[in-house]
Amino acid sequence: MTRYTFTILEEHYQRLRQSLFRDDKEYGALMLCGRSRQIDPWTGAVEERALVREVIEVPPDAFLARTATSVTWSTTPLFQLAKRAMAKDYAVCIAHSHAGGRLFFSASDDAADKESFEIVFGRMETDRPHFALVMDSDGEILLRAYGPDLAPHSVDLTRIVGDRLAFRYSDRGKGLTLAEFDRQALVFGTRTTEDLRQLRVGIVGCGGTGSAVASLLARIGVTRFGLIDIDRVDITNLNRLVFSTRADAIARRYKVDVVSDGIAEMGLAHGVVRMKHYVDAPECRDLVRSCDLIFGCTDDHLGRSFLNRLAHFYLIPIIDIGVLIDPNEDGGYDTFDGRVTVVQPGYPCQRCRKLISPQSMLEESMRRHDPQRFEQYRRAGYIEGSGDPSPVVATFTGEVASMAVNELLHRLTGFRGASGHCAERVRRFDWIKDGDIVPGGTRDRDCPLCGLRKYDGRGDMTPFMDQT
Repeated sequence: MTRYTFTILEEHYQRLRQSLFRDDKEYGALMLCGRSRQIDPWTGAVEERALVREVIEVPPDAFLARTATSVTWSTTPLFQLAKRAMAKDYAVCIAHSHAGGRLFFSASDDAADKESFEIVFGRMETDRPHFALVMDSDGEILLRAYGPDLAPHSVDLTRIVGDRLAFRYSDRGKGLTLAEFDRQALVFGTRTTEDLRQLRVGIVGCGGTGSAVASLLARIGVTRFGLIDIDRVDITNLNRLVFSTRADAIARRYKVDVVSDGIAEMGLAHGVVRMKHYVDAPECRDLVRSCDLIFGCTDDHLGRSFLNRLAHFYLIPIIDIGVLIDPNEDGGYDTFDGRVTVVQPGYPCQRCRKLISPQSMLEESMRRHDPQRFEQYRRAGYIEGSGDPSPVVATFTGEVASMAVNELLHRLTGFRGASGHCAERVRRFDWIKDGDIVPGGTRDRDCPLCGLRKYDGRGDMTPFMDQT
């Protein structure tokens, strides 16, 4: 069994839409796609994922006939693209519009696609699939995959990745509101919960932040989790690790096991995959490539660098989370921030933001693979970091976890409005707006409760708190 999926960036989607809808007649375009093949750890099926790299406009003179319900075009552009694709075994996607607004593959589309892909497979020696796409006048898209047998296969999931995240799959919009999420549906509608239930979400790092993210995601409807963390629970992180108990710390259980069991006990998730490795280990590759979205809750630079590259290579959005508390010698704080950064093509990457240090990556690699040498370098003063654990408090890791999950909700629903998108949000935990400049923040001197102050310290009385 093979699961076919398709990912396109918003910028490519918009370019495709502009190319296909030039007038009231059908038009065609081509796309060059990278590939990703992995075993989906939730189902055991092979996933063939197409990743759009380029939209190729077909010149008007390549079309032999165009009407409101049909289009015929020369095979020359397809031959040329197949030649380019052959060098790196890229996938080819053939797209055309349905100007009349109907979203389906017609009998003439069946015949044309079969003929086209016969040309492509004749040119390219591969058993990997190619794709066909149809778009209606509303911008909705429908896809199918073709293998060497020239038989069409439905595409199970389509992702559009941009300032907003859009997912398309069969039966979308036909589900019932689950009782567990009826209050949530009053805010965001049923489709948001449906979308969340479809997603495969990775969490890299299951400590104070990652465990809080996992708990929140399960409570808004995510059902498939991929947990990655090599560390175990101990007494020092027991106070901020959601789901953990003292027994877990005494037994030195793996964090992924504790978080997985906690999610399962909630009774809302379908499947949790656990990986007791660093995220850049080969054992994790199928899992991370099978995800639709990943939360980066790790503070190591090697892991952050890996996810930074994954976002660009595989068009998988990363919501990266950081908490930095830096006390100074004066009893105050040089930094007291929480950060949520979205990493995806088109946004500044983590290196550009100076959130990844090559020196720290070198030191972390040495600590993992040659701890004796690392200790020698540390004693000699060649290690920049002190090696001491970073200051952290559970209330702040919980707050930044909520920020991260709300970022996902905004990307799905747009609740912050059309201008509410940004690639990074920072919360200063030590800064509070002056109450006197906030509307309603000035005390009314005539208020019987806080203005007259006659109840301050009153304590017990009858009636209780002078409530009549």
